[in-house]
Amino acid sequence: MSEQSPPTDTSTPSAHVPRRLGGIAIDWAMCLLISSAFFPDPTYATSGATSVERAFLAGAPFATLAVWALQHLLLVATLGSTIGHRIAGLRVVREDGASVVGITKAAIRTGLLVLVIPAVVWGPDGRGLHDRLAGTRIVRTGGQA
Repeated sequence: MSEQSPPTDTSTPSAHVPRRLGGIAIDWAMCLLISSAFFPDPTYATSGATSVERAFLAGAPFATLAVWALQHLLLVATLGSTIGHRIAGLRVVREDGASVVGITKAAIRTGLLVLVIPAVVWGPDGRGLHDRLAGTRIVRTGGQA
């Protein structure tokens, strides 16, 4: 059974916002766990915190952001999707139809996502400003929006 190749033409509509938010929530939760395990925040008050709170919230905030940015950059540049994207059925594709997003476009996209504002400014086609400036689009892996 072969896997379908993702759509890459500009006529493919962008994935809906709830699906994209689900993917980023999965990625962020994983990065919170990594940050808490490897980069604990010495100012985090563990007394009175549940084990779940400690697991997700004890990491240094900038370390969490750095882990998120690094995984996003590397996975989108090479595979076209983060783990959260993959679980949500999403893939980042280039507007020019190239098969790999590449480090430059992934770096532009990741840098703008870290700034947040470009990610919440959408055009009529549902693409964020970060995708427009990077020349990318996020689509469902099945080809539907």
